[in-house]
Amino acid sequence: MVTTSWDDGHRLDDRLAGLLDRYGIAGTFYIAPRNVELPLHDRLSPAGIRELAERFEIGGHTLTHRRLPRLTDAEATHEMRAGKEEVEAVTGTPVTSFCYPRGEYTGAHVASARALGFRCARTVRRHSLADGPPLELPTTVHAFAHRLDGPTAFRLARGRPWTAAGLFLRWDELALRWFDLCLELGGVFHLWGHSWEVEARHDWRRLERVLSHVGGRPGVRYLSNRDLPGTARP
Repeated sequence: MVTTSWDDGHRLDDRLAGLLDRYGIAGTFYIAPRNVELPLHDRLSPAGIRELAERFEIGGHTLTHRRLPRLTDAEATHEMRAGKEEVEAVTGTPVTSFCYPRGEYTGAHVASARALGFRCARTVRRHSLADGPPLELPTTVHAFAHRLDGPTAFRLARGRPWTAAGLFLRWDELALRWFDLCLELGGVFHLWGHSWEVEARHDWRRLERVLSHVGGRPGVRYLSNRDLPGTARP
């Protein structure tokens, strides 16, 4: 199974969606409609959100992208609920998936996600091919080069130093290796990222390389986050 997810609700999400369309890959776009970390002109407009919702799942990402553990439990629940309701009002469709901003959350936020009717909630934990608990979904690869990926790169390279160096320095190489491992062993390959981050790092060609490798495979199911196994009952 293959799923992808893209966070924040940046205007460049439309460009990223075009690549997913090109290679027949499903995606979930987690949108914070009043994201305080994005200038107003960089936020995806309501019209842009509606157009995206015609092709992809739209998930909740709070109202303003505030870091949940820094809020009271009541404030955090309000952020989660208000973001869900505003996106639903824009798209006219239920929002059943959620992503914790920056991947920061506590057990209270998991409970709030359940109470608010979210079927699944994505974290930022990486290097997993498991489907995971529906309200704490792990991921496989972030479309970003992490300097903490050294041990994982060395393990995937099976001790070959030059191969490990390539996996460590290039997230696209790491993604290809994880996907090929998923083909071999089974599981869920979950790629995630931010369109603004891909732009800032000039990584569009790397992203397209990964999507072209992953897409169009016989026997592979391409799913939105809400359609992953186990997400029907959080």
